Amino acid sequence: MELVPYITKIINESLATGVLPDIFKRAIVTPLLKKPGLDETDLKNFRPVSNLNFLSKILEKVVLGQVLKHVKSNGFDEVLQSAYKMHHSTETALLKVTSDILDLVDDKNLSLCCLI
Repeated sequence: MELVPYITKIINESLATGVLPDIFKRAIVTPLLKKPGLDETDLKNFRPVSNLNFLSKILEKVVLGQVLKHVKSNGFDEVLQSAYKMHHSTETALLKVTSDILDLVDDKNLSLCCLI
């Protein structure tokens, strides 16, 4: 029995109605130790990890694809944005800022970096 048509129908129905089924909102939350060797009796040393229903993960991927397509096709894609972009991270943002500052220093210009 092929499951793809049933999964497709569930996903399309959710997108068409704007309703997220209750089962998609449930997760099994497991506390994981942040780093090996931390005190296991102190709750602040744990972080919660949520295991979602696989259909909710599929829906999440479908919606992400639609949103990214909309953002790119309508010119909302910010070149310098690093968050939530594939192949971009805080590391790439830091490299960009460092490179810009070094370029200014090389040209004997003043630079000011204000971090909020």
